[in-house]
Amino acid sequence: MNTACYIHNRVTIRKGTACTLYELWKGKKASVSYFHVFGSKCYILQDRDQRRKMDPKSEEGIFLGYSTNSRAYRVYNNRTNVIMESINVVVDDAPTDWTNVMPHDAPSIPQASVEVEGEELEEVHTDDEVVEVRQPTTTKGPSTRIQKNHPPDAIIGQLDHGVTT
Repeated sequence: MNTACYIHNRVTIRKGTACTLYELWKGKKASVSYFHVFGSKCYILQDRDQRRKMDPKSEEGIFLGYSTNSRAYRVYNNRTNVIMESINVVVDDAPTDWTNVMPHDAPSIPQASVEVEGEELEEVHTDDEVVEVRQPTTTKGPSTRIQKNHPPDAIIGQLDHGVTT
């Protein structure tokens, strides 16, 4: 309830004026840059459990809101399936592009065929039908292997003595 009143005072514009209730009360514009979108993706720093060297430092979660008892955020941890409160949260407020999300009920769209350069076509005749078979051509690049042993004729001095510096 406190969060709703807090937001209401800073966002709602009073009729007849172009000011919010906070501007009328305090005489200055309210800063709302620290508000986050509910339900957005967030990253929770793992500060409760001991981490090993190669474990991730944060876990992905969903931002649910603000804590009523402290300055923490309420988040849903996707890995542990637990709602928790934590101060060490980074919220990703970037807008999600929902136009690319397709429901499962949507009809499938046939995929277009893509022509790939560098392929050779072979014609295979079976039962009086012509079928084209594509075989990709692979070009071998320069070898990156390093020769470890020098040829014996490039060695100066005796082969039995070994390396001297």
